[in-house]
Amino acid sequence: MKKIFHTVLCCLVILGLNACSNGDYNADPASNANGAVNPITPLTPTQFTWTGDEPMSADINGNRWKADNATWALDTNGANIVLGTKDNSPIRLSFYLSDVWGDVNGGNTYSMEWKDYDRFGLYTDSMSIIEGGFYSYLSNSGGIKILRNDSVVFQGLFYFKGVSPTGKVVNISNGYFKIDK
Repeated sequence: MKKIFHTVLCCLVILGLNACSNGDYNADPASNANGAVNPITPLTPTQFTWTGDEPMSADINGNRWKADNATWALDTNGANIVLGTKDNSPIRLSFYLSDVWGDVNGGNTYSMEWKDYDRFGLYTDSMSIIEGGFYSYLSNSGGIKILRNDSVVFQGLFYFKGVSPTGKVVNISNGYFKIDK
């Protein structure tokens, strides 16, 4: 009986492993197969060409999202903290941005990438209870261009691939924020 049970169990494990699929994988680094910016060639400062809606907006996995509310704060270490929310929606976009400066000549561009805990984006939604948040520092691509950072306004453009601790991915593109301080 034990032998039959072990044989059936082994067959089920083999069938289960063969049934797993992560979908099609495109290993071509020149490809933009998943709709995200290629991490091998991130955007240059002149490629941040999009606009958006105040106070914050972005394309989330290709779907347009616009925040109803956005807030800015400065933490005790001098990092800019930004949070965008939409009424009656579980989706939240937030940023922790240390050492970012804007200027009158079109802004400065910064990376948000793998293990970059000084500058990162975070996407959360109703699945975050199960999946955890989707962080840019668990990914390998993302960027932010600060257009203005003065005593009155914090404004910028952003994109990033957010990855949850369980490996799920969300693509944030064409992001924009303009928040009164």
